[in-house]
Amino acid sequence: MPTELACEEFDFALTQNQRRLVVAMKQAIEERFGDSEWTELAYLTNGGKEIILNHPRLLRSLRFNDEDYCHWIPEVLESLVKKDRENIDILSEYLDLQTWLRKKNPREYEILFGHAESLIDELKYKAIDNSFDLNQYIQRIKDNIDSDPELAVGSMKELLESVMKCVLQANEVPIERRQELQELLKQTQKVLKLDPSEFDNNQRGAELIKRILSNLGQVVQGVGELRNLYGTGHGRTRSSGITPRHARLVVNSGASLAVFLIETFEHHQQLS
Repeated sequence: MPTELACEEFDFALTQNQRRLVVAMKQAIEERFGDSEWTELAYLTNGGKEIILNHPRLLRSLRFNDEDYCHWIPEVLESLVKKDRENIDILSEYLDLQTWLRKKNPREYEILFGHAESLIDELKYKAIDNSFDLNQYIQRIKDNIDSDPELAVGSMKELLESVMKCVLQANEVPIERRQELQELLKQTQKVLKLDPSEFDNNQRGAELIKRILSNLGQVVQGVGELRNLYGTGHGRTRSSGITPRHARLVVNSGASLAVFLIETFEHHQQLS
């Protein structure tokens, strides 16, 4: 059983996180794949029929149990990812990679699919279900949280801005061209009836709920300030010193808030 998934010497034009995913996929495929699995995957992935079925050696090496079979797996995976980045999600789902890694290599599972990753995935599907176009920010965060934490922080701030603007536009609220994050939140809270000042004081637990709603502003303010201090976007040309653990703190907080806002928006849409 592997204790760590070392980044093997593959000639990939991929991010660090994508490389780790490819290595994990390679090991899962070596353990579980036969001819029929490769064929099925060829029809599930974008461009897979050409890349997998027309590969000159992959399936031949598998059928004849040739030693070079393991060499062709990462080449095919790289080609699939380069063809369409969405193939990473298709591959991960088909392999049930999270479950496999949780059993085989818990340490690598935490690196690739830990708390921040789970929140981001939840946010991704919530956004899709409610027609929020957040994929570019989500992918940028996932790709860079370890390799470029400053970029991940900046992308989370932009993601929150996009969520709030989507909510406001859906409710026909005018948005100024250069509006601060805090002001966007105030408008969004009013639209979603989350403004602490307008909460019914006679409702049970009113003070506690008002305090929690007020803390939304603190989260947004914190993300905005961290982005200004550590994120990209102001001509920054050198590393700030922020680490992936700082970026995960921002991503976790921002993703939780974004999911809450989208769920609240969804609730109001169902009522109307």
